[in-house]
Amino acid sequence: MRALKTVIHMLPCLSLGLAWAAAPSESPYSAPQPPFYGQVRTRTEYDIKGMADTTTKKALLNTQLRTRLGFVAVPSPAVEIKVEVQDVRYMGSEPAAPYNPASATTGNKTGVDLSQGYVAVEEGIFKTALGRQKMSLGSGRFLSTLEWSPTSRVFDGWSANLNLDPGNLTALAYLIRDSSNTLVKDHDVLTGLYYSHQITPDIVAEAYGFYDQARQPTVYAGDTASNADLMYYGERVAGKVSLFAFEEEFIYQGGELNMRGNKTSMAFQLATRAGVVMGNYKANVGVDMMSGDDTPGDDEIHTYRANYYFAHNLYGWMDYFVANPKYGVVDYRADGDFGFLPGPTGNPRISFKPQYHYFMPQSAPSGADDPYGQEFDAEVHVAWFPKSNIVLGAGLFLPDNSAWKLPAASQAFTGAPAAKLLNKDTKKEAGYFLYFMPTFNF
Repeated sequence: MRALKTVIHMLPCLSLGLAWAAAPSESPYSAPQPPFYGQVRTRTEYDIKGMADTTTKKALLNTQLRTRLGFVAVPSPAVEIKVEVQDVRYMGSEPAAPYNPASATTGNKTGVDLSQGYVAVEEGIFKTALGRQKMSLGSGRFLSTLEWSPTSRVFDGWSANLNLDPGNLTALAYLIRDSSNTLVKDHDVLTGLYYSHQITPDIVAEAYGFYDQARQPTVYAGDTASNADLMYYGERVAGKVSLFAFEEEFIYQGGELNMRGNKTSMAFQLATRAGVVMGNYKANVGVDMMSGDDTPGDDEIHTYRANYYFAHNLYGWMDYFVANPKYGVVDYRADGDFGFLPGPTGNPRISFKPQYHYFMPQSAPSGADDPYGQEFDAEVHVAWFPKSNIVLGAGLFLPDNSAWKLPAASQAFTGAPAAKLLNKDTKKEAGYFLYFMPTFNF
């Protein structure tokens, strides 16, 4: 049963490597689930992302360490239990005050956490999971595990999957945030359905709908003065015809936002791709956009909220658009993936992945619609050993006249006070990002 299901899940992935109609990847329904596994990943960064002036600009040099250990038990043919623990830390951050070098890492326990812990029950084509779990849907534009982050993203709650080959249906209900403080009802609940259908071995179509209900805490009221009731409806088509690859995805965001007055949300996200695939060589051009709002004084908010954001994989690798600016963003992009030197057993493998992005506001008032800037990115991936991936990466952001409109979080790398962050008169400088990230799994 499990072996057959593994083959069914893997077959659609053999032809192109896109997100097929199989069960969602990085979820309780992906196959196979190894009984024992682990990972050690370090990432050394030299980071000057902040675009402040030279008096406040600082470089960050650090090494992050992520260590994972996971177990999957099958106490009966229909029951699966998964437990995964994770330790995340910055190298050299352990000694406690008064920072005695002799103390080193003694006594530290703060870096270890539960990254996954769920029980899953399978009956025929139906499988359901309850607990802490990962979930990545489609291209990850709405929901992703954010594996680039040292901690990644997990969800607490319930999900279920129905294998309707050539279709696949996933339902979920996650408690994103909750508070035990009875005076402040702080919670965020995400529910939804996601359907993926394999039209041909090389073409997949997806449709989904989600309801995101958020209640933010406030010190002035027992419930909330800032809440959101947002509905998301999306569709995606991706695939390959002969040498040509394509992708299109659209997400509509509607509902209500009680932020600075009760307002109606009418926003969207759009992604398009067109490219060529020739063996280990792939090249794409495309346009991505998250809508913005050029009329902030009315009763409608048109700025798209990427609450469970994708980060790094889309809109550039320097993450200036983790939070969508109020005027939105249009990303004119080109990217490639070029594989070289495959060995007789598949290793070593070397691939080169360049990207170019030109960022504009999506909807800005006249006179404030200058470009944000442009970004050049490149990664070299080296798989020297089985289950390994060594990445050398670099990013360069060249700000333009509207770079000061980017969210403050994008400038916080400088460590400067809020008053010294970018404004219209600040001298804008390029941002740099260099990293070395070897990952070893077992």
